Amino acid sequence: MRSLKKTSYIAFMGVALLLSLVIILGFRQYQLSERYNVVITQSEEIIFQFATIKEQITTSLIKQDWSSVVTISDQLKKLNSSIARLQENTLIPGEYRLDMAKQLDIAALAITSKEILRNPDKIKGSLVLQNKMRKIAEYLLQFDRIIVSQMRSKVVHFQTVMIGALGGIICIISFSLLLLYKKALIPLLQLSDQSKNPDIHTIGFTYAKTTCTEITIFVDSVNSLLKKIQANSSGQYDPEQLTEKLGTIINESNNLSNGIINYAQLLKDSYREVAMGNEEIKILQGIIDAAEKIAALNKTI
Repeated sequence: MRSLKKTSYIAFMGVALLLSLVIILGFRQYQLSERYNVVITQSEEIIFQFATIKEQITTSLIKQDWSSVVTISDQLKKLNSSIARLQENTLIPGEYRLDMAKQLDIAALAITSKEILRNPDKIKGSLVLQNKMRKIAEYLLQFDRIIVSQMRSKVVHFQTVMIGALGGIICIISFSLLLLYKKALIPLLQLSDQSKNPDIHTIGFTYAKTTCTEITIFVDSVNSLLKKIQANSSGQYDPEQLTEKLGTIINESNNLSNGIINYAQLLKDSYREVAMGNEEIKILQGIIDAAEKIAALNKTI
């Protein structure tokens, strides 16, 4: 037998700890989601900035407006600053940040765009510039896909852990309810069925070995009380003992009434012989009549 109080306390503490774990994981997931959204937003902004710069440079090269190509270097500086802020984010693995530093050479791209105006072979310079922009664009797109997929996988991993924790909580709660049903509710239902037996006050209540301690103590107390009541009832209301006591009382009553009659009759005769005490004679006659009534009543029992 195990204490229901102790079992409930252990189950409550287990559920409380798991709920605390779920709250912590939920808060952690919220933090990671916010930080991952910042990384994804920065990556998308960098891609958009570079796409805008690439479109402007391509348009200028097609129109052979070399001076416009040179003025785009200021936008490349802003792009380089955005890439530097993205590289500082610790959520991005170190190998990706190192590879990003090698592949995204925005400074070289800015130098190439400035030198195209001084380059005698501007067509060749334009091809070099376009080739560099194509490589950077491909790398930014690949980096964005990889980072987004990794962020999503980490979020899914946290969600899996949370689902597992919730599953554990449900299992513990279900186990606690089953244990409570087995050790408390079933014994109570059995006691309810036993109470319908008309002879329950003589045979007492019974319970299984797996019943919780609190119910067994209560049932034992009830059985002990029933035994005391039965013992007291049997001592006070046994028909044989009552008949025996009643006969003894009747005999004593008859003896006393006969004695009263005899003594009263002697006193009455004495008063008559001396011819005195009329009042006393009347009183003695009343005593004799009362004693005779008592004797007559005893005969009717």
